[in-house]
Amino acid sequence: MKEQNGSRYTEKVFQRKVQRLGTSSIIITIPREWARRHKINVGSQVTIFEDGERLIISNSYSGSLLKSSFSIHHSNVCRHAGRVVLCSYISGLDSLMFYSNRPFKNDLLDRIIQTAERFPNTEAGLLSEYELGIIFKDSQMDVSDTLLIYGRDLSYMISRLASFLDGGRLDKNEIDARYNDLKQYNFKMLRYVSRGRGRNLNKEHMNRLLSAAIGLLVILTDSLYRFAKDIMRFSNSLSEDEKERLKFLLQVLEVSIVTSTSSIEPPSIKKEEEAYWKLLAILSLEEGLDEIIANSSPTFAYLLSELFSVAKIVNDVEETLLCYSIFNKYSE
Repeated sequence: MKEQNGSRYTEKVFQRKVQRLGTSSIIITIPREWARRHKINVGSQVTIFEDGERLIISNSYSGSLLKSSFSIHHSNVCRHAGRVVLCSYISGLDSLMFYSNRPFKNDLLDRIIQTAERFPNTEAGLLSEYELGIIFKDSQMDVSDTLLIYGRDLSYMISRLASFLDGGRLDKNEIDARYNDLKQYNFKMLRYVSRGRGRNLNKEHMNRLLSAAIGLLVILTDSLYRFAKDIMRFSNSLSEDEKERLKFLLQVLEVSIVTSTSSIEPPSIKKEEEAYWKLLAILSLEEGLDEIIANSSPTFAYLLSELFSVAKIVNDVEETLLCYSIFNKYSE
């Protein structure tokens, strides 16, 4: 048992001696208890990840590639080819193939390749005039670090909206660019947790919690993007007092998001709770929505209701990440 910040937790440590194999190789053995628990036998393949100063052994990769293929003979496959590529990426496939009994039409070919090019380290092209192949390659990524960057970028987008309400400059191109960057983070994180190795997790229920949180962040990105466009469209119809009230609520939302997305590694229950209570300060206003609407403009009432919708999604994210932190810190 070890002590950490006043709490006790268990950690299994296996000591191994590095041994020589032949004249130029060195080896270490895998603990028998771990191998049995994860059904690793002689001849099994494992994956070794380099993580800074550490090498991490995982049984999550069986040695066979995850791949799928589709015939474009089916009209639904042609119609939804872009969605097929997207879902193949975020669900963790290594490769995807489209095949046909006739040469690919240029418009379909361009649509598939353009979708594939949205994702990093992805190669797409014709294998023959009847086959189109896509290979998804993974680069090293730690989901907790990416989640931290994502949270900061998301909170910065909110701060830009607050600055805009305060008289700052903001145009649609900037909002679109930030939205597209955030979606890229969404796709990358979804892919890594789908493969079960984004944070080298060996507890399936923890990976599911993280997957749920990232899925909610996808919804949050879209909701905040729509809200940002509404702010830019209707801000001239707001009074200065209404702008100040919205700006204050946005600032609370900004702090809450950056706190919740930055406290899972190492897990901070206290910070997650602080983010949760900050959101409740916004959501508690909904109880007096009738009175607020009666004493404000229709535009402010609409924007406020939209802000409540965004805050509710953030609240769901925070509750999920809070559960994740509790499991990560205290479960055995």
